[in-house]
Amino acid sequence: MDAMEKTNLVIAKILQLAMDHGVSHWSLTFEDLELSEDFRTFFFPCVEWLEAEGLIRVGSYQRTLGGLANGSIENIILTSRGMAVLGSQIEIAGTVQPLSNAVDEVSRGKVDYHRIGDAIGGLLGGLTKSLGA
Repeated sequence: MDAMEKTNLVIAKILQLAMDHGVSHWSLTFEDLELSEDFRTFFFPCVEWLEAEGLIRVGSYQRTLGGLANGSIENIILTSRGMAVLGSQIEIAGTVQPLSNAVDEVSRGKVDYHRIGDAIGGLLGGLTKSLGA
């Protein structure tokens, strides 16, 4: 798995957890993603990217000493832009579905990362630009 595939999986996991929690008080740690140590360096950068793209809002970052992904992120919520992006219809392997379904499938390991990679990374970037900055 290359760096972009790892990035896409981490992003999918974060978005899936944000969808699962809705607008509520909760805390996200790297361990919540249930990924191997190979993904540790992607944790904070992926959250920061999602926030910078306007897909999520973060209450606070609680970084601790001892490693790249030590600490937690408090109160991640999807923004209205994030909800709109996840509700957008995409076509993958001839099937049209909401992006949220694709995120769920990637997050749960049901889809080959090569087929979905552009949908999670490139499409998110393209859709956020098309929705306006």
